[in-house]
Amino acid sequence: MKKLLLSLIFVTIVNVVFAQFNYIPNGVNDAPTLGPQFGIVGGGFTAMLNNRDDIDADQRLDPQLMNFSYGGGVEYIYWFQNTVGFGAQLNYWVAGAAYKGVDTLYPQYNLNLDAKSKLTYAKLPLLFHFKSYNRYYPNRRLRFSAAFGPYASFLLNYSDNVRLYNDSAKVEYKSNYSQKELEASTNLSTVKTKGKISSELYNKFDVGFIFAVGGEMRLWKKTVIALHIRTDVGISNVENTRSMKIKYADASGNYPANTPEVDFKYWDGYYSKFNEPTAIDKLAGWQSNRPATKNFSVGAFISLRKYF
Repeated sequence: MKKLLLSLIFVTIVNVVFAQFNYIPNGVNDAPTLGPQFGIVGGGFTAMLNNRDDIDADQRLDPQLMNFSYGGGVEYIYWFQNTVGFGAQLNYWVAGAAYKGVDTLYPQYNLNLDAKSKLTYAKLPLLFHFKSYNRYYPNRRLRFSAAFGPYASFLLNYSDNVRLYNDSAKVEYKSNYSQKELEASTNLSTVKTKGKISSELYNKFDVGFIFAVGGEMRLWKKTVIALHIRTDVGISNVENTRSMKIKYADASGNYPANTPEVDFKYWDGYYSKFNEPTAIDKLAGWQSNRPATKNFSVGAFISLRKYF
């Protein structure tokens, strides 16, 4: 009985997937392939911040290939041909990167590095869409589809969380940069560092390109579901490398009116992200010329779309 039930379920699924809508030229049963289409889109991906120095770094910094993140929003497509359309999305997008490594800031403690950067954007992709079409079977449920186009993003918020630790020596140092503020502490001292930064550590705008390939299946006459493998490639520098100022709080965590601002160059003087150069690096000709850092992500996205 169990085998019979499973067989019936399997046959039903196959029939649903490969069934064709009744095609009546200019009739009420035509499944639309032209016109406006609205939908919701969302998915998961691995997010990275590509920087040449960070990628080429030794054991001091190891950017993680797997840094799961997510994004989603709404989309609009207008199909002006059976195979070609153009549209836009508005996404809430969580970018960033994860890092491991061995720190050199406090070599006497042999500290491990565990850090994560998180950048949240409002992302606006403008995409050309393509899908397969067979004029002899216009109502076919399954189609190949792809998309390509530019995007522009606006930074909503960000954070850099860094943890340096050695469990055997019970040494730990933490720092957190978020929305123009710095907080740092270590279990070697009761004194905590707190400061206000004059500028954002990351640039407000990011631009790039999107590539997506996959397929779609018609669920009902006017409703389709699409699954794509999508890559978002940034082309602008997300890090703010301009000179900044910082005002440090006093021992009580307050900012007296006469507290001076001092120069703060977050990205200068680093061998790689979160790591200062050693004497050996300097003897080898190291220079403080951090290259551009760019967003990159690849993952799977699903869209539920409806023709109107």
